[in-house]
Amino acid sequence: MATNFYLNHYESKPEQNLIESLTIEAIKYWGMDVFYLPRTSLERDNILGEDIKTVFKNSHMIEVYFENVDGFEGQGNFLSTFGMQIKDNATLIISKSRFQQVVYGKVRPMEGDLIYLPLSNSIFEINFVEHENPFYQVGKLFTYKLTCELYTHSHEDFETGNVNIDGIMADFDDVKMVNSADNIDIQNESDVIVKDIENPKDEFENIADNDPFNGF
Repeated sequence: MATNFYLNHYESKPEQNLIESLTIEAIKYWGMDVFYLPRTSLERDNILGEDIKTVFKNSHMIEVYFENVDGFEGQGNFLSTFGMQIKDNATLIISKSRFQQVVYGKVRPMEGDLIYLPLSNSIFEINFVEHENPFYQVGKLFTYKLTCELYTHSHEDFETGNVNIDGIMADFDDVKMVNSADNIDIQNESDVIVKDIENPKDEFENIADNDPFNGF
């Protein structure tokens, strides 16, 4: 039996507009302001299907709702080839219509784009975008659910014009990282150790010369 066409709420524009307005109001009331950073690919490897060089040129302020309101969640104790890793995760709810109003030139949030959270001065990378939750409420989709993970810098450039965001690139500058890894004392000590290993005979001769029982 077909549904009652007199009570078809899935094509009612007034109800859809009401739900959309209430959704935006709830996110504005209970959420917080963040900056959305779309990723721009400058050079791409078509064989491996990955970006060789990317840049973040724009930042758009938009309100989001944190679904995990008790704080950032994590993966627990994650053992990888690089040792023990604990990463913060976050699930964000963003209005579909507000995203289209604020972020120009983007159809929807994309995996790989970044979210800057001024409250904790941290950046999260979008790993997955769920665009059908809730599933066609009154016949329309109103929100995106973003599954994000704490961002790991990988030589991307930041040119957003926001001092706090662009300052993150300075913290991971290649020259700065190399200089911070230099240690003259360790280098000098290692040279001595290597020299002793390469010339063990000289060490034994010095011991023999200083032996008080030498010649008996």
